[in-house]
Amino acid sequence: MAGENPLKLIRNSFLFALLLSLCLVWSVHAQQGDLTISMRRDFGYSSGGADIQGLFSVTASAPAKLTKVAFYVDQTLIGEVTQEPYRLQFNTDNYPLGMHQIYAIGTTWDGFPFSSRILNANFVSASESWQTAMKIAIPILGISLLAVLFAAVIPLVTGLKTQMFPVGVQLSYPLGGAICPKCGSPFAIHIYGLNMLTHKYDRCPYCGKWSMVKFASTEKLRVAEQLQWSRANEKAQVPEMTPEEKFKIELDDSKYHDV
Repeated sequence: MAGENPLKLIRNSFLFALLLSLCLVWSVHAQQGDLTISMRRDFGYSSGGADIQGLFSVTASAPAKLTKVAFYVDQTLIGEVTQEPYRLQFNTDNYPLGMHQIYAIGTTWDGFPFSSRILNANFVSASESWQTAMKIAIPILGISLLAVLFAAVIPLVTGLKTQMFPVGVQLSYPLGGAICPKCGSPFAIHIYGLNMLTHKYDRCPYCGKWSMVKFASTEKLRVAEQLQWSRANEKAQVPEMTPEEKFKIELDDSKYHDV
């Protein structure tokens, strides 16, 4: 060691320090992680896959402190953001139709670059996006029309008969219950009832009347049941007239009718 060249020692020490510093820098940036990127639709069309059209936002983030984030469509720089949130808005109509690669490159305070993953997107025209949307909307509209038709036909078939209110029986309401505004009877909402925003156009099975009703709480339905039971008991306590009594009343009433 004593006879070793001092210049060689200095050179070796310098190379070792440089290598150590590079390893530390690489270790720090490796722990900081990569730049993440996401895209959302602001206005326009998205198929849920690669096809997009309209106004979109790209957002980037990283564990490291960034000084700027540059956003790219293919190899074209579309903008830079120097403060959080690192978000940039773009319109697909400003670019040629077809497949494109969207990505971002962030830069830390010490100039270390972070690259994001690549988002592949197919820029389509407004007319093409409208046609695709209609292919999805038309079946949904058809199903909705069938549901309305079903709701209109079923009452015509099943809604001609009325039934007596079941006195002393606690009712069940699988789809919810309502109270008839015509007779005050609680009844279970029917699947064929028409939805009218906050109300439902449904038929009371006890009086046979159609009306706009709204869903009632279980407590209110139980109170209405008790009220109907009380009314039924009051009617049962009134003795029914015999045929002779009815004839006598009709005979007395006939005295006041012109012959």
